[in-house]
Amino acid sequence: MPRITLTPAAREALRDDEVVFFDWHVTGLCCADAGEFSVRPLRRSRLPKRARSLESDLVYAHPTAWVHLAELPVTIDCRPLWRWRRFTSDLPPDAGLRCCLGRPLYGPLSGR
Repeated sequence: MPRITLTPAAREALRDDEVVFFDWHVTGLCCADAGEFSVRPLRRSRLPKRARSLESDLVYAHPTAWVHLAELPVTIDCRPLWRWRRFTSDLPPDAGLRCCLGRPLYGPLSGR
């Protein structure tokens, strides 16, 4: 199971009817797996039918993102930006590219 942690700020920023959603954005034309992650709040009623739960009932992911996030320790935070809420994760900025190329996100070979 994934090990997803929400910081107190992220929990507080979520409204009663919202969850955190990891989306997958396709960026490559040559293969369907090339893409990048984004994290955002989403109303439960707007969750895609294929969204998969990541450990808790507060965090969901697109099926392709779920495959890459399975078994990873990920921390989600929320930083207010004026009147907007900006949800972030501690994934490296090139996490999607690393996943597509079969490179580890964490560990001795990841460059972190």
